[in-house]
Amino acid sequence: MIKLYISIFISILFISCTQKEEEKLSNPLVLKDGLLYSDTLSTIPFTGRNKSRMLDMKIEYDVVEGKKAGDFILYYPNDKIQMTGKMKDNKNVGEWKYYFLDGSIQTTGFYDNDIPTGHWMWYNPDGKVIEEGEYIYGKREGEWKNYDSLGLIEIVRLYKENNLIDSTRVK
Repeated sequence: MIKLYISIFISILFISCTQKEEEKLSNPLVLKDGLLYSDTLSTIPFTGRNKSRMLDMKIEYDVVEGKKAGDFILYYPNDKIQMTGKMKDNKNVGEWKYYFLDGSIQTTGFYDNDIPTGHWMWYNPDGKVIEEGEYIYGKREGEWKNYDSLGLIEIVRLYKENNLIDSTRVK
């Protein structure tokens, strides 16, 4: 009889812990006048770590005085990371990484005030670079290279302020 009570107690404890975790993920923040709040009645902008669901994916990010600021992580439904980056004043900043469903890297690049900037690289699921190039103020600039499945340069494109100037097939 004692074993039965212990089994029931453990089951109830497990169920309540599971429900508490889901509760933490089920309360998305409310956007009012460009700021995030814990609920519709709150008058003080939210500060803290938000963990909620967006469709069937988990999303986590830091918020300071109602604005996204700090680490940002989006997870696939299987709980593997889909993307990571930093935010400041609700805008993407610094390095961002995007991942395939299996967890391997898909894309790396940088943002400045929500605008793609600097060197960006795209990978195939095997980890080989398939494309790379530079963004300046959100526009493709200079040489952009595409690679074949062996990692050899296949096409080189030349851009000026996001306009394709020239394209050369290398092989």
